[in-house]
Amino acid sequence: MRRFAIRRRGRQQRAVLSGALAALPAGLMAALAAELAAEAGAYFPAVYALTLALCLAGTALLARRGLPLVLAPDLGTACWLIYLIVISHGVTLPLLYACLAAAAALVWLLLRCGAAGRALSAFPPCLRAALPLSLGLLLFLWGAEQGRLLLASPLHLVMLGDFADPLAYFTLLGLLALLGLRALRLPPLAAVLGAFLVTALLSLAEGFWIVPPAPFYLPEGLDRAAGLFLRAGEGEAALAGAAAAFPWLVAVLLLTSWGTIAALFPRLGRGDGAASGGVSAASEKAGLRGVLAALAAVNVLAALAGVLPLMASRLSALAGREGARRPRAFACGACAIFALLLFAAPLARELVSFPAALALLALAAGLSLLRRSRLPRLRLVEERAAVLSLVLIVPLTYDIALGLSLSLIAYVLLRQLARRPVPFATRGLAALFVLLAVFAAWIF
Repeated sequence: MRRFAIRRRGRQQRAVLSGALAALPAGLMAALAAELAAEAGAYFPAVYALTLALCLAGTALLARRGLPLVLAPDLGTACWLIYLIVISHGVTLPLLYACLAAAAALVWLLLRCGAAGRALSAFPPCLRAALPLSLGLLLFLWGAEQGRLLLASPLHLVMLGDFADPLAYFTLLGLLALLGLRALRLPPLAAVLGAFLVTALLSLAEGFWIVPPAPFYLPEGLDRAAGLFLRAGEGEAALAGAAAAFPWLVAVLLLTSWGTIAALFPRLGRGDGAASGGVSAASEKAGLRGVLAALAAVNVLAALAGVLPLMASRLSALAGREGARRPRAFACGACAIFALLLFAAPLARELVSFPAALALLALAAGLSLLRRSRLPRLRLVEERAAVLSLVLIVPLTYDIALGLSLSLIAYVLLRQLARRPVPFATRGLAALFVLLAVFAAWIF
């Protein structure tokens, strides 16, 4: 009996540790998203603190539903909103937050009435099965780019980084440490933690980031972010840009959230009432629609608080089996890290200045997801083409919604050309995506 209690305590501790590892990069992404919002005129300390507070609340809410997920800003969506919608097209921040609140509320209504669930079920099974592979490649490429192992090139798709660069060198060193620890047959969580500590301590010892003289302080200026949507009427000239962005906001909030959850928990992503093998029984009752509705409600609060959209963090792939079996213990570790980082804005800004450890966690999450991904046999040409489109577009654009949209359109077109039957809902959803793309191109 005592041995059983010791074993159970050890599993809970591993679940808490996996939650802490998943929340650490999510907290650093909150700092990056706050920096993006600050470029458009937001007040960084307030946006950073409110983002982490909502990440903490949302993570606890999902744990009650039996899912080991941490919330974090989606950097691809944040860049699109700030650089294209706000800076390029002159939409003010208050108007943007008003649109975000309305879009998230519409997503919540569509989910509650079942319309969004029927639309998501229109995606072919081959695309749902390919989501873990595409998300694993996205995480691996994003980590490699953050660590400068890969660089964007005007002549090639990607190119190898310069290993004289300290960031690339330390990221590669951390990746080799991770693979070496796994070769020694250490558990995955222990290997990730060991490689993370090696990378972080060496970066600190070499002076590539330092501990600020005042790493902790109380959040301030919260009134400068919360309620910003109330001044939405000041930007009436940008209403056309906001109206053009609104349909895509709805699609992005729905598809990105669903795509991430379906990739991390494939059986849950197939419909209500099904959960993946490692997920607790509580998630079987939650259902996909309830989880997505909870995320939409959190995003309504985020927009009202002056925070960019929050999604299920893809780095939740670090949860592993222990986190999936003990989601509340996982959430305890994640919420502890969020609470610590909530008062450590200077330290978070310093950590993201040399993101070798952050890149290593993304690489580890990508490798974990790639190892778990399984594709069924694809016999038809349109299935292979659609899966190939999804697997290529998502990692190269960092946009799950765009990959799902284009791969569904390719699937329907090829199936129509082959004169094979296509369900009406699938054809209608593909036609809607085409209309949205034409509308956005005409406006922008």
